Amino acid sequence: MGTLITLAPAASTLSHLLRVAIDAEQVGATRIHLASDQQDIVAAIAGLRRQTDLVITIAPGHPAAELVDRMPADFAEVVLDDGPDEVDLVAEVVRIDREHPHHVSLAGRGSAALPVLFAALAVGAHLRVGTADTPADPIRQDLTDDPRTAGRDDAALVARASGLARLAGRPPLDGRAARAWWRVG
Repeated sequence: MGTLITLAPAASTLSHLLRVAIDAEQVGATRIHLASDQQDIVAAIAGLRRQTDLVITIAPGHPAAELVDRMPADFAEVVLDDGPDEVDLVAEVVRIDREHPHHVSLAGRGSAALPVLFAALAVGAHLRVGTADTPADPIRQDLTDDPRTAGRDDAALVARASGLARLAGRPPLDGRAARAWWRVG
């Protein structure tokens, strides 16, 4: 089985969100998990449906939850923070995966991002990456009016995860394959 790569972008303008989603899908994203504070949420969901084949999710209690795809009830998503050391972090990934075999997507914040990514691939778990889970850097103040924060790029995070998944022999799933595997949509 391949790897479900979830993009979790920080809330942004609608045009930026759509550009990020299209770019991320091209480099391996399977699913997009929208920020709860995403502006123009109904328009964002409609635009994503028109322009991508991504599985679209949002927090279950969100008012727009009925408009998006639903992963199965046994699918878990866990974001781990920096741990006391990488060995403990890897042990936590193994523990979580054993509780949810083939039905967990993992991410790490800050310095936990890469160790969690490597450990998740090693145990067969799925990946979540994106600016929603990374520390915020100052907003760019340039003439392009680019709303991305300096040093963070969702498509680059997806490309890194996708490349590592391929190296691990678990290439990214596309949206159709993910929908069929988890019976989404």
